[in-house]
Amino acid sequence: MRLLLFFTLMLSMLYSTDLDTKLNQTLINAPYQLAQNTKEQNRIRSLYKMNQNKALWVGHARNLNALNEALANPKFNYKYKDFYQSEIGQYSHLLHNNMKLNENSRELAKLDILLTRAYLALTDFIVQSDIDWDMVQEKLANLKEEKDITASWEMVRKKSPYVSKLFLALKNEDIEGFLNSLIPLPELHKDLIEALEFYQNMGSHSRIKYAKDLKLGDQYPYISNVKKRLIRTGDLYNRNNTNDIFDEELKQALYSYKERFKLPQNGLIDKITVYYMNKPTHLQVQSIITNLDKLRVFPNKFPKEYIRVNLADFSTDYMKYGKSMLHMSTVVGRDVRPTPIFASYMKYLVINPTWNIPENLVRRDLTVALSEEPDYLIEHNIHVFKGWSSKKDITATFTPDMLLPYQDIDKGHIPYRFVQYPGDDNALGRIKFMFPNKYSVYLHDTDNKSLFERRYLVYSSGCMRLENPFRLLDILESFNYISKRNISIIEKYRDTLETKHINFTKKLPVQTTYFTVFKKNGLTYFRKDIYGYDAIIEASAKDSNNGIVEIDNNLY
Repeated sequence: MRLLLFFTLMLSMLYSTDLDTKLNQTLINAPYQLAQNTKEQNRIRSLYKMNQNKALWVGHARNLNALNEALANPKFNYKYKDFYQSEIGQYSHLLHNNMKLNENSRELAKLDILLTRAYLALTDFIVQSDIDWDMVQEKLANLKEEKDITASWEMVRKKSPYVSKLFLALKNEDIEGFLNSLIPLPELHKDLIEALEFYQNMGSHSRIKYAKDLKLGDQYPYISNVKKRLIRTGDLYNRNNTNDIFDEELKQALYSYKERFKLPQNGLIDKITVYYMNKPTHLQVQSIITNLDKLRVFPNKFPKEYIRVNLADFSTDYMKYGKSMLHMSTVVGRDVRPTPIFASYMKYLVINPTWNIPENLVRRDLTVALSEEPDYLIEHNIHVFKGWSSKKDITATFTPDMLLPYQDIDKGHIPYRFVQYPGDDNALGRIKFMFPNKYSVYLHDTDNKSLFERRYLVYSSGCMRLENPFRLLDILESFNYISKRNISIIEKYRDTLETKHINFTKKLPVQTTYFTVFKKNGLTYFRKDIYGYDAIIEASAKDSNNGIVEIDNNLY
């Protein structure tokens, strides 16, 4: 096809007048031949107008070749969408039937317009993907009515590139550079493209037949198949080690594989491990593609220095210049109470925080706890106040039957405020990091450290509980977010039960994310779609006829 286009370009330059005439006629008199919808028609017309209604591609070899290469490059077209390439190819007969080019100006005009449509479609795809994000938001909103789940995702919606920028790239013959500038979060995007190519090249694999659990030192026939699989996945480096002995190399490779899929690190080849190894490769490919789609609704760039919480990975990172300066496990919202995805700024912290229990948690949880355990307030150091503005403590006269009727939301606003005082049993632990937001969620310590020993850290009502919050405090101090004077004050209050607010010297960006695929140390990590958002996205492609969302609730 490239050779065809080359000859078309060279010869068509001799007949640019006829071609330009046909283009003008189509642009002015037959807009329906440009595109089906008015918006695309207008964009095409505007682009040609900037070029004085002359051909944009025919006669411009460098741009045409660059577009042709971009359409075939997964970096830009990771779903290998057609983008009119099939129709473009239909004009190959122009140079094979001894037809005179001046008699084919009509077909060449169609070709030029098709190439322009391909250019617009490709740039839109790079910026927005082919997902109907309005449909995704609608499905997230419907979860409230269908399952009483409030799913909040503040997507960064991006518009099609300006026509002036599209034309400037053509004028400067720098299509590749322009397309590169459109790619969101380039480093993450690069990682995912590499992962996509790796798993697409891996292809299908034969099924491993499980026989029994095996450990270090065991010898069994199907160990050889496990080793071969781990070589293909990149976890076992020694490609010559395919014997049937469970050796130290296999132990390390198995640890790597299980870490990448968040499987129990028990040192065994067991049913769960074999189950994962037998999953079709196309499932991993689809997960990678879905995460490439998700990049389109995050900012094009994250801040140079910020806190990133990956809800799907149950982790928090302090990021600086693209590198993690601190990584720790994080408990996030349960599947029925998902932590929102949004951006904000951390502005202060609280030592020995009190917890004003939100009304929805009072209704959902506290009423149940009090009905089962009347002394629950006393045992958990929770005080009761009449209303949210009153400072009068009515804990001594409060009885559970005063609250229980408000289990019914139709009873209206709960007229009581419940506050858990500071202490070792406070749900917020000893410190919380505040970034004001409409969801009333934040990063904080926890009184239940045993949760971090579990596989899926989905136990909160939306807030994010840090495994080592004081390590985050240390790094905030080292990067001068806390003044020296306030560092001394923090030390003074740490061993008391007195609450103290500490303002930052500067605000720190915070971004919650939901990446179920990411790369680390050269390998690709996969995480469970805990909130079902990936399934919703996959069912919301613009050219998909499947609007049904099937969410996998299988723990494995």
